[in-house]
Amino acid sequence: MARLNYGKEAFEKVSVCGIECEFNDMRIERSTIPEGKYHYEVAGDDDSGGDPARVKPAILVNFFGTLICDRPLPIGADGVLWLTDGDFVWL
Repeated sequence: MARLNYGKEAFEKVSVCGIECEFNDMRIERSTIPEGKYHYEVAGDDDSGGDPARVKPAILVNFFGTLICDRPLPIGADGVLWLTDGDFVWL
């Protein structure tokens, strides 16, 4: 599975639980992300509705995109940030 270079990609701005993040709909190679930034992957919903449903450090099924943030997201004890209405906002 090919991953792209962070420094060579364009990103959209999104807000996830009130935290501004960079978003790209492709997988980004972790080793290309600058030190001090946080990397997460987003999964779409299981109903193929095209909506982001959960955020984890790595997603295998229903990959929706990659998030890069300057501060950590509130990942739950189960290792997942479950998204509800209004948690993922395009800026």
